[in-house]
Amino acid sequence: MLLSDIRIRDPFILCHEGTYYLYGTIGEPKARELYVHKSLDLVNWEGPEVIYTLRDDSWAKGELWAPEVHLYCGRFYLMHTMLGKNGLRATEISVADSPCGPFLPISDRPATPADRSCIDGTLCTENGRPYLIYSHDWPDCYDESAGAYVGKIEAIELTPDLTRAVGEPFLLFSSKEAPLSGEHPTHCSWRGQKIVRYGSDGPFVHRLRDGRHFLVWSPIPDGNYMILGAVADSVRGPWQHLDTPVFANNGGHSMIFADKDGDLRLCLHWPEIYWQERPMLLPIREEHGRLVAE
Repeated sequence: MLLSDIRIRDPFILCHEGTYYLYGTIGEPKARELYVHKSLDLVNWEGPEVIYTLRDDSWAKGELWAPEVHLYCGRFYLMHTMLGKNGLRATEISVADSPCGPFLPISDRPATPADRSCIDGTLCTENGRPYLIYSHDWPDCYDESAGAYVGKIEAIELTPDLTRAVGEPFLLFSSKEAPLSGEHPTHCSWRGQKIVRYGSDGPFVHRLRDGRHFLVWSPIPDGNYMILGAVADSVRGPWQHLDTPVFANNGGHSMIFADKDGDLRLCLHWPEIYWQERPMLLPIREEHGRLVAE
């Protein structure tokens, strides 16, 4: 099948030993499995193949989304979001010896703080220390002063084996701080009311040539899903927001990978219309200390 035949959200591509592995959200609330598609050329794909199955004794009850797989210390680590039995979303970490799994949880609890709604966890390392960066988003991020739900990009340091947290979570920035972010009026069906939200979807960190971190993420100002960028010398900031979007045409939840030729690609889903989303790949280059999509 072609890439345009694969309907997923939140696409993530791992390139390993000449093969591309594509992971993503299928969007079925009752789904209890995650899948991978494989390709040798980024054009023709095979699959899907099951890589993870939710266990009955899990801390979560379903709604699997935003999977990504990282090669770390010689093994493959899967990070994905699930709805917990406590009613809050969280990120779980699982491990396997192959990009195709089967992935098994490394802990009996989520990697993100259990007392807040944490989605879209991604792995970042700095000076040998692993960090899980994630979005702390609604429904538990209401800001009284803003009169809105304000999403935040947060992080927590992990032990070298990724099984538990080191210290307390810390704030990178809030969606409201970014100049190009903005309000996204939306209908919240679980309470049946109109809410105003500053979204903070899909953080992902790429290391620039000078060693700085370049973070892409997706707010929804005025209903237009987009990709914004921020740069920092350290995970702990301060983060400088770009004055132009990386991508601004109703697509997002992106990541960056190098293809077999070493060229960088931006991977995102487009358009931001349910049941029409498809993975999109765009060339992206480093220019004057920032990444620019072509």
